Amino acid sequence: MEQRWEALHELERMVRDRSELVAETDNIALLSAGELFLIRVGKAGLAERAWWRYGRELHERRSRFHGARSRLTAYTFGAMAYLSDVMGLRDDDLSIGWDDEPTADILRWRRFGWAAWHGSVDCRYCNSSLKALRYDLSWWVFPRIDPDTGRTVVEVPCPRCDPWTPKKVYEIGGPEAQTVLRKVLAYQHISGASERTIKDASLVIETAGSSEAFEALVTKERRSLWGMGKTRSIALEIAVTDSVERRTMELELEALEFTWKREEELARIIDEQLTPDDVRARHLRRLPVTVR
Repeated sequence: MEQRWEALHELERMVRDRSELVAETDNIALLSAGELFLIRVGKAGLAERAWWRYGRELHERRSRFHGARSRLTAYTFGAMAYLSDVMGLRDDDLSIGWDDEPTADILRWRRFGWAAWHGSVDCRYCNSSLKALRYDLSWWVFPRIDPDTGRTVVEVPCPRCDPWTPKKVYEIGGPEAQTVLRKVLAYQHISGASERTIKDASLVIETAGSSEAFEALVTKERRSLWGMGKTRSIALEIAVTDSVERRTMELELEALEFTWKREEELARIIDEQLTPDDVRARHLRRLPVTVR
C-alpha cells in the first residue's frame, strides 16, 4: 500500500505540473503527460460511460470523414463514376446524390457496398418478396423490439403496397436483424457526429434508464430512422452497440462459469476416487470443526 501511495502521489504531481487536459466530462477527465495518458475517474453516469465507450469512435469517424484523404478518395472515385455515367457505363448499384451529399454517398459505397442484407422475406399483404435491403433506402426502415422474444426486428416498407404505411412492411427478424440495424446505422452515420450531438444522445439514453430501455422506447414510437432525427438515431446506434457488447460479455461470463463448474467437479472426483483413504483421512482431521 505504501508503494501504491507513492505512485499515486507521483501521478498527482505529474497531473498538476506537466499534464494537458485532452477531454473531460463531469466525472471523468483524460489528460496527456508526455508519453502517458492519464484517466481520472469519479462517479460516472450512463451518459458519461456511453460517451467514453462509443462517443470517441463517432467523433473520430467525423474527423476521418472531413480529412483530406477521405476527400481526395471521394473526388477521385466520384470523377470516375461521373465519366462512367456520361459514357453509358452506369453501375445501377451505385447511388450518388450529386445535388445533395455526393462525398458521403461515395465514401459509403466504397466502405459498405450497396446492400445491408440479402435473403428473402415476403409481404403479408401483397405476397411480394424482398431480396435485398439497399443502403440508400435504409433511412426509411422501422426498428422494432419483438415483445415475445425481446429480439430486434427490422421492418422495411413495402413499395408495392404503400411505402408510407408502417404496418405494410417486410420483416427481417432472427439473429441477423440486429446486425442489419447496426450496419444501416453505421452507413447513415459515416460522417460521425459532433461532441454536442454525442453528449445529447448519451443524455437521451440516460433519461430512458438503460440502453435496452431506450431501444424499447424508441421502437414503440414507430418512427423510421429518418423520422427519429440525428440525435435519437445516434443514440440508437450507441444503445444497440452497448447491448451487443453487454450480451457478448455475459456469454463470456457463462463460459467461465461453465469451466469453473467443470473444474470443481473434476476436483471432487479426484479427491473422492483417486486420493488414497489415509491421505484423505489425515486431511479431514486437520479441517476445523464448527459446532452449532
